[in-house]
Amino acid sequence: MKTPRTIIRSVLLIALITGASASAYAKPGGPPFSAEYERKIGKEASKQVEDEYDRYEDEEAQARLDAMVAEIAAASDRPEITYDLRLLDTDMVNAFSLPGGIVYITKGLLEEAGSDHEVAGVLAHEIAHNCTYDALRQAKRNEEMFTTNIAALIASILLGAPTDMVSTIMVAGEYVRRGILGGYSINMETAADAHAVEYLLKTSYNPVGLVTFMERLAADYRSKPQFELGFLQTHPEAPDRVIALKVLLQEAGIDLNRRAATEWTSPVAVEVESETVGESFVRVSLRDVAIMRVLTPGPTCETPLARAEEIVARLTEAMEAGLQAYQVRIGQDDGNPALGANGTIVLIVYPEDAEALGSDQLAVAQQARVALLKALHKEHLERLMNPSDD
Repeated sequence: MKTPRTIIRSVLLIALITGASASAYAKPGGPPFSAEYERKIGKEASKQVEDEYDRYEDEEAQARLDAMVAEIAAASDRPEITYDLRLLDTDMVNAFSLPGGIVYITKGLLEEAGSDHEVAGVLAHEIAHNCTYDALRQAKRNEEMFTTNIAALIASILLGAPTDMVSTIMVAGEYVRRGILGGYSINMETAADAHAVEYLLKTSYNPVGLVTFMERLAADYRSKPQFELGFLQTHPEAPDRVIALKVLLQEAGIDLNRRAATEWTSPVAVEVESETVGESFVRVSLRDVAIMRVLTPGPTCETPLARAEEIVARLTEAMEAGLQAYQVRIGQDDGNPALGANGTIVLIVYPEDAEALGSDQLAVAQQARVALLKALHKEHLERLMNPSDD
């Protein structure tokens, strides 16, 4: 009876790892593994990956990602590596690297990411794994778990082993495959995140993108199936990695401005025809939350619309600078209540505003503050749970 191809493939991969000791290691004082060994293992592992998943062709995305990888690689600890980035045609949200500089990223991850900064964060993480030889180190660790049995099992299968022994060989091969494609330890994953931040700080990409991507994973971590491959590891859990990344950015003096690293929805001013009072007004809103109804032009604008657009411009500027909820306050400007956001006066409530709205000035300002806080909270939740809405 012929040996099944899947078993042959597992045996070959085991043989590559366990039988390549003569060429696997570089000279004393050099890298832990030789370049030839890296390429050999990466090539063999890539065959297995592409037996399972189809390649995805997108010239525009490929060119964009190639440029991204080249910039990050140049800032990494192994700038001499020329990376081979490959797209996989699957909705699975994932990425992983193989020895020798092969990096896979799925179509699903590209669709999930909210910006190039987020994609760059993931790629930097995978490049970091390659720079520290994590795949080969983990494969070696798994191989050592089975060293005492592998030689006997290979000999047995060549002589015609029974089914249960063949199954054992396949399990051993699967452990080695896991070592190459993923299953990294907690220390390896957190170290790769730290190195990714280090690399990104030397590029045009914002390391906060790695945080915003991980935050979404953390938000629904327990509701999604966990995969063995690459970036989406079950250890450490996504919430723990988010916390660790925030600490790293804080220590590096990086402002955690999420809007600078991912797409976001800006405030708008829209003219509305009122059905109750029979006159039009302009609504300033954010995330479909009405911040203020503008019925008067105020002392500096010619029309309510011009004033509303001025309010929108100021609020947008504050948000771009990283506005957070605790920075939204009510102050005074020439005796009039003013809504401040991150040190910027967003809007001033004049007596004519209060009269037009049938309220008092302070109440109008307080209502605007509550509405803005509600919109910012909604932005935070939608960023975590529905990245494609932006």
